[in-house]
Order: sequence, then C-alpha cells, then structure tokens
Amino acid sequence: MIKTLNDKLGTVLQVLMVVLFTVLVVDVLWGVLTRYVLGGQARWTEELARLVMVWLGMLGAALVCREEKHLGLDILMRQWVVEVQHWARLLVHLCIGAFGLFIMAMGGGQLVVQRLEAGQILPALGISKAWFYLSIPVSGALIFLFSLELMGRVVAEMKQRRKDT
Repeated sequence: MIKTLNDKLGTVLQVLMVVLFTVLVVDVLWGVLTRYVLGGQARWTEELARLVMVWLGMLGAALVCREEKHLGLDILMRQWVVEVQHWARLLVHLCIGAFGLFIMAMGGGQLVVQRLEAGQILPALGISKAWFYLSIPVSGALIFLFSLELMGRVVAEMKQRRKDT
C-alpha cells in the first residue's frame, strides 16, 4: 500500500521538479533580459528565483531519499557481511525517517505557523514568507513516507535472506 502511494508521490514529485526548474530558468532569463536589454531588472525575478530554488532543493532531497541516492558510506558498508549491511541500512532509514518526521515535518510546521502569525511578506512578490518555510515540512513528510517504504523493503530482504538460508 505504501509503495503504491510513494510511487504516485514520486511521479508527482518528478513532474513538479521539472515544472519548478522550468519556472526557474524562465524567471532567471527574464531577469537577465529585463536588466540588460530593457535597462532595469523586474523586481520580482530575484525573489521568485530564490523561492523556487529553495523548493527545488528541499523536494530534491526527498526525491534522492526515495531513490536511495543520498550521501552515504557505501564503500565502508560493502565490506560488512550482508546481515550487518541490512541492519545498518535499516538504522539509516530509521534515522532519516525520524529526522524527516520530527525535525523537518513537525519542527518545520511550527516554523511555518510562526511565519504566518508574524505576517512577514516578501516585498516583491507580495506573498507570505511562510511559503519559503513550507518546503521544510512538505519535504520532511515525503522523506518520512519514503523512509517507511525503504525500511519495509529492507525488512523484506532480511526475511527473504533468512528463508533462502
């Protein structure tokens, strides 16, 4: 069940990242064009580029977690026996999932609420600064869901290995 959900979320995430990257490229090109051709940069282009870049980075972190492409010490783990590798992977996914849930999703959610209550506005875009911070709990929730699936996959591999031996 969680694999099906995560497959759909992963696909949506990939499409969203392509759209955001396209928006970023168009925005930066428009900023350069208005600055050097029209003589004055559009005010909103720099803020929008920053906002989109933050979202790309946070959503990209969730996506690499889903694909298990995050930074790790694979060279060290490959030297361990398979059983220890499974336990190490399980611990890593548990830690990443806990970080995603407690620090990013819950802590980031509190940060978003604080920014909304503070009423901070991005001057050029005229939107709440909370939109910057919203990327933290969103990516944290995704990381948590993806980590749950990965932990389940490791447990299934461990069970299969026990059956085979």
